[in-house]
Amino acid sequence: MLFEPIGIVQHDYPDDEVRRRRVEGLILVYDRYVEGLRGLDGFSHIIVISYLHKHRGSPLVVRPRRLEARGLQAPEVGVFATDSPDRPNPIGVSIVKLLEVRGNTLRVSDLDLFNGTPVLDIKGFSPTRCPRDAKAPDWALADHV
Repeated sequence: MLFEPIGIVQHDYPDDEVRRRRVEGLILVYDRYVEGLRGLDGFSHIIVISYLHKHRGSPLVVRPRRLEARGLQAPEVGVFATDSPDRPNPIGVSIVKLLEVRGNTLRVSDLDLFNGTPVLDIKGFSPTRCPRDAKAPDWALADHV
């Protein structure tokens, strides 16, 4: 499989801070893909698919770090139940708030990607993607209070 990045994440936060909390930053889309941004400014949130270029391994059992960073009890769970960056395949899926589209630059918040992360794809996020009967365990919801 070959993937070609369409852009890159840019911000000034150190990796350790991004591991603890979501940050504000930019997604710089390469010029040849700018036309694909047309109409994106109508969305409040976007889905960013990325290559986790600082991949550290692929454990199958993890503890959600954001919970531990907030002093909350973090259970051991399978990696597929989390958004841990340590996965069998270093592919990230992030939903971020789209603050502004200016040329080839997307200003976003709620970003959980390191500076320099290659972006593989972007999709507009619609509330219709959320099933009404969606649910999650309490520990997963504690990260979003």
